[in-house]
Amino acid sequence: MDLKIKSAIVGCGRMGAFTSESVDRFAPRCWFPLSHAQAIELHPRLALAALCDTNAESLRRAAEVYGISRTYDDFRRLIDEEKPQLMGIATRTLGRADIVRRASEAGVRALHIEKPLCNSMQELAMLTQRLARDDLFCTYGTIRRHFKIYQAARELADSGLYGALREIRVNMGSGMLYWTHPHSVDLILFAAGERPVQAVQARLAGVAQGSSAVEVASDPYIDSASIYFADGVSGHITRGSGYALILSCADGEITVENDGQGISIATRRADSPYFCASPHGGAFSAAGPEGSLAPISHLVRCIEGDAGEILLNARLKAQILQGQRILFAMVQSHIEQSRLVGLGDIDPRMTVLAKTGDKFA
Repeated sequence: MDLKIKSAIVGCGRMGAFTSESVDRFAPRCWFPLSHAQAIELHPRLALAALCDTNAESLRRAAEVYGISRTYDDFRRLIDEEKPQLMGIATRTLGRADIVRRASEAGVRALHIEKPLCNSMQELAMLTQRLARDDLFCTYGTIRRHFKIYQAARELADSGLYGALREIRVNMGSGMLYWTHPHSVDLILFAAGERPVQAVQARLAGVAQGSSAVEVASDPYIDSASIYFADGVSGHITRGSGYALILSCADGEITVENDGQGISIATRRADSPYFCASPHGGAFSAAGPEGSLAPISHLVRCIEGDAGEILLNARLKAQILQGQRILFAMVQSHIEQSRLVGLGDIDPRMTVLAKTGDKFA
C-alpha cells in the first residue's frame, strides 16, 4: 500500500482547525469541510502529522481534537524537523509570506494558503518568484472557485445561451479589503477566465495612513471597486447584501445566491424586452470533494503527477498573485482620487497592514 502524504498545519484557529460557529450554522453544505485539519483528515492519501501555533491554548486544543502528538510553536522547527510534503498555512497575514518562503526553500511540495497572500508589494515580488517554480503547487483560501455550483454558473455564462458575458458583480455587503474582498476579487477573476486585466478603480473608507503615504495601517472598507478587462467585460464589487455572484450577459443573468445555496437565471421570453427569473434546476451535489477538501484534493493530484492538474495549478497560481496585486491596485487608485490604475502602476513600496483594533487580518 502506498505511503500517505505527510501533511502539517501552521495556524490552529478557525480556519486551520476549527470552523466558526456562525459558518457551521448558516453556510451551505458546499462549504464543508472548511478547516484545513478537517479536510486533510478526510483525504485518504493524506496523513496529518504535525501542528504549529504560537497560541499555546489553540495548539493544545487542536492537538487533542485531532490526536496529534507532534506540536510546535515555531513554524521553522516544524518545517525542518517534520519535512511535510503538504502544508496548510492558516495564520494571520503578517508573517505569512515568510512561511511560504521558508516552506518553498525546504522542499515542501504543496501549500494551501489562507487569504490574503501578503502585506506588501515587496513581499508579493518575492512570492511571485517562489510560486513560479514548477515543483511548488499552491491553492488559496478563496475557495468558492472550487465549488461545483460556481463552476456551473461560469459554464452557463460561457455557454452562449444567454449571449456574451458583459459584467460580473459580487455582493458581499459592507466588507473590508483584506478580511472580505480577496474572495470578491477571486470570484471576478474566476468568472472572467483568461481575460487580461486592463485597469482597476476603487473608493475606500476608513483608510488610516501608516508611516508613509503608501502604507495603510487599517483594513479599509470598499465603498466601490471595479476591475476592467481588455475585451470590455467589467467586474464590480458592491455593498449589496446577499453574498451573491451575478454574471450579466447580453440576454440573461446567472446568479449564484446566498454563498452557494442555489442558482437563478433571468432571461428574455418571446419578444419581451424584460428578463424573467426562474430557479435553475441543476443538481450540485454530485460525488466529489467540496469545501477546503476540493483545493486540497487538487494539490494531492498535483503531487501525484497529474499533468492536467499541474497545468491548472500554474494558471491558479498566476491568478492568486494577480488577485493580491489587484488589492494593492485598489489602494493605489483610492490614494490617487479613484483614478483608473493599471497593475503596473502600483508604488513598489505599497504596504497594507490591515489592522482592526489590536488584530491583523
